[in-house]
Amino acid sequence: MPAITGLDHVILAVAALDAARDTWRRLGFTLTPRGRHIGWGTANYCIMLQADYIELLGVLDPTQFDNGLGERLARDGEGLLGISLATKSADSAAAAFAEAGAGAEPARDLARLLDLPEGPVQPSFRLAYPARRDAFGLSLFATEHRTPELLRRPEWERHANGAAGLTRLDLPAPLADPALAAWAALDGARREGDSVAIGGFTLGVGAEPMLHIATRDLDACESALRAGQVDHARHPNGVVVPPLPGAGLALRFAGS
Repeated sequence: MPAITGLDHVILAVAALDAARDTWRRLGFTLTPRGRHIGWGTANYCIMLQADYIELLGVLDPTQFDNGLGERLARDGEGLLGISLATKSADSAAAAFAEAGAGAEPARDLARLLDLPEGPVQPSFRLAYPARRDAFGLSLFATEHRTPELLRRPEWERHANGAAGLTRLDLPAPLADPALAAWAALDGARREGDSVAIGGFTLGVGAEPMLHIATRDLDACESALRAGQVDHARHPNGVVVPPLPGAGLALRFAGS
């Protein structure tokens, strides 16, 4: 098995966590309860899909360490913050980063508190980072899940818009072009013209940042968007939602 097996999650920086949660609910998504990073001032809501997820990350307490998130939001606004790739072994992923020419840092452990109705639980992870943080054109790391059972519940994976998974991320050429070669060098990746696929997820070039989401039912997806009073456009190849506050990038829903 390759060290990198696909996408784990996409991270979006948001200015106001609860407002972003409400926006994604209007888009027809179910969100997890809020999570809090232990010892940090950041918190998140997650949108769990079949094999991957979207993380909405914001600053909960600006007096605590936020890993530069507050500064980033002030400088660049909301939008794509980074990508986490999926791995069964963070140590193997670190070696894959090194073999791809990006160097590697020792894998590290991370935990967060997830506020459930029955009380907080503590999902834990092991993360691998490249030593050259700019090697892949955007923030990128790999996640090994230590407690996946705490992060997933069947009810969290059911969405009114029928969303099933993340299939592609398009980035403008100035950002995507230097990243593609580095991505293609990763163990488990394959180059496909102007895109690179890892597992079932593809990084490609587009006119604007756009996250592609597979849905089981485009009609149900459009009904959910109408119910949430979300501007959208139906095309032969899917439904496109322009960038919204709390998202920062366009979304395209297509049949799975």
